[in-house]
Amino acid sequence: MVDIENIPITDNHVHVDSRRGYGAEKVAKIFKSAGGKTLILLNKPSFKGDLTTPMDILIRDIETIRKNVEGVEVYGLVGVHPCEITTMLERGKSLDCIKEKVIDALNYARKLVEEHHFLVGIGEVGRPHFKVSEDIWRTSNEILLYSMEIARDIGCALQIHGESASEEQFREFRDMARSVNLNPEKVIKHHCGDNVLEGEKYRIFPSIIASKPVIEAAKKSLRFVMETDYIDDLRRPGAVLGIKTVPRRTRKLLEMGIIDEEGAYRIHKENIEKLYNIELK
Repeated sequence: MVDIENIPITDNHVHVDSRRGYGAEKVAKIFKSAGGKTLILLNKPSFKGDLTTPMDILIRDIETIRKNVEGVEVYGLVGVHPCEITTMLERGKSLDCIKEKVIDALNYARKLVEEHHFLVGIGEVGRPHFKVSEDIWRTSNEILLYSMEIARDIGCALQIHGESASEEQFREFRDMARSVNLNPEKVIKHHCGDNVLEGEKYRIFPSIIASKPVIEAAKKSLRFVMETDYIDDLRRPGAVLGIKTVPRRTRKLLEMGIIDEEGAYRIHKENIEKLYNIELK
């Protein structure tokens, strides 16, 4: 078995939940036990119309890990999940009212990133991954553009939640970023198949789920980061992938000879440092 002890393995998209799941400290310890070194946490959506409390909870969770789990580095992104829009619509809110509420919450996210050195980006933001009305789609894109303006202004990364990735989508996100003078290299498409070549072409950065797609991606390019989109809900064990998956998949890639140790460093350390303007140990 390949030893991954000295490789700074990073999971780029993780959610923790002390109420429904293991909670921040236990998740971090499980990740560490599998060989993980760095967690990028994102706040969960509330789906109750309270858009800022999950951001505050995320800060407490990050502080808990930093205090109690030696050997795991942790950073975070804060934002408003695009599916909050459809949830609020179902509760009878008008689209104009929802947009104003989301913008206010994103302004709060900006303030948090400016105040906390361990918050390194805005996310996840974007648009629903399922079919919605033209009005919802348009409003979601307007909110995404505003999120990009925030990322530009404070010089941070931005993680996008959206429909399944395609070349057309990568081109669109690149053009949106350029329209507000945000460097596309700081725009991360979360959960995006094995679209590494499309990412290279349009300069959007792929965050690839650590299952079969990452094997195909690594055969083409190392310009990506890895994620589980772990949800931390004991009612849904292993959703989307278990928290041990990124270390295990990295070991598998090394054993298969698809990447070498230098390639693993590029994926898990160099790419992460470039995206988030941080230095990992």
